[in-house]
Amino acid sequence: MTHRVAGSGRGVPRLWLLAIGVLAGILGVTAAGILSRSLFLDLVAWWPGWLGVIVVALLAHGRRVGRLRVAGLVPLLATAALLVFLAGHLQGWSVMPSSSSRLIGPTAEGSTTAALTARIDGTVRIAAGADFLYEVEPVRLGGEIGIPDAVEEVEESAISVLLEPPSNPGFYAFAGWDIVLSSTPTWDLALEGEIDADLGGLQITGLVLDGDGVVRLGAVAQPTPASIVGEFQLIVPDGVAVRVVGVAAVPETWQQLSDGWRSPTPGEGWVISVPTGSLLSVTDE
Repeated sequence: MTHRVAGSGRGVPRLWLLAIGVLAGILGVTAAGILSRSLFLDLVAWWPGWLGVIVVALLAHGRRVGRLRVAGLVPLLATAALLVFLAGHLQGWSVMPSSSSRLIGPTAEGSTTAALTARIDGTVRIAAGADFLYEVEPVRLGGEIGIPDAVEEVEESAISVLLEPPSNPGFYAFAGWDIVLSSTPTWDLALEGEIDADLGGLQITGLVLDGDGVVRLGAVAQPTPASIVGEFQLIVPDGVAVRVVGVAAVPETWQQLSDGWRSPTPGEGWVISVPTGSLLSVTDE
């Protein structure tokens, strides 16, 4: 009487179903637009790794170390390789072709004032801390937004930057832009999209928001105009003076004025205009 080893026989060995399921899941969510289609390029670029897994599987077939089937470890190796690949793609490892999808601006030296315009039908993240004037990375999820082209205009110590999405991003299409700005100049920002911005480390002289999202304000040294069109949540840190002109949902500690609201912090600060039809909620931090 003969016995078959569990997990072997005709068809696909059961131990390989996990690796096949992970691969099918990765391809499925990418095809569905949840992940960027640049993943397909990265997957092809990793062909030496996939070839190595196949070679190991062939060499390990039927081999044992004591009572341990070596071939049973190969599907686990393949699953681990797929998970490492996915993490590398999402984090933009340099070995991935999609990691080249980034934009770096000029040095911030010599620029005292800067204006940035970024308007897309996607995610726009803003933060401080760039080594250059600006740095743009893709938001590595599915979408139709390519890495922007930058149109720069320089006049003495002032620079104006317009970020425009390419008309045909091809495989390098993502959910939006992750923009990091230098803290050296003062900034005038015009942003449109699904905004996620932390302005705490930036010097702002003007702000225009159009779309929806969450914005954390920072302290300003002078009256600073801001216009909000759409649906936004503002996070106001303790000690930041804000005046809202228009309708807004604000904390109970705020003072109601004839045309809007004022934060408990005295002094000059943000002057935020909320046109009719827009929705603004304010929370303290």
